[in-house]
Amino acid sequence: MRTLIPLLILGALLILAGEWQSRNSGPLRPPAGTDREDAWGAVEGSGSGTDATVEGEAWDLLVLGRPSGAEPLRRPETLVPAPPPIIDAPPAPEPRPVPSDARYIVQPNDALGLICQTHYEVRPLSSVVKAVADYNDLKSVDAIKSGDVLLLPDPAVLFQRR
Repeated sequence: MRTLIPLLILGALLILAGEWQSRNSGPLRPPAGTDREDAWGAVEGSGSGTDATVEGEAWDLLVLGRPSGAEPLRRPETLVPAPPPIIDAPPAPEPRPVPSDARYIVQPNDALGLICQTHYEVRPLSSVVKAVADYNDLKSVDAIKSGDVLLLPDPAVLFQRR
C-alpha cells in the first residue's frame, strides 16, 4: 500500500503535465485561425519556404516553442559563398651565405680527434671525427700526416651531407 500511493500520485502528475504542455505550446502546427502561408512563410512544396535543396541536401524548418521575435537565420540558398582569402606569399628568406671551409695544416703529433676537439663543440666527438674524415676523403681517421691540409667545414654543412 505504501508504494501504490506514490505511484498513483506520480502517474497523476505526469498526466497533468502532459495536458498542460498540450494546451500551452501545442504540436508543431500553425496557430489556430492563421493561414499556413502566413504562419510558416510559404506553402509546403513551393520550394521557397519550408523545404529547400542546396547541393543535394534537403533542409526543413523546425520551430520549437514560441517565436522569439529575433531575426530569422538566413537559409542556405541565400548564403553567398565567401571569396577565397587572398594570401600573399611571404617574402622569400634572404639566402644565408654558405660558410667557407676553414683550412688547417696538420702539425707534427696532431691527431684528427684533437683537431676536431679544438674546432668543434658538437658531441659526440667520435661522430664529428668520422664526418671530418669522410669530408676530406680520408681512408681512416688515422690517415693524416704532418703538412696535410684539412678542410674543416661548419657543423651544419658537415652533418648535412649525411
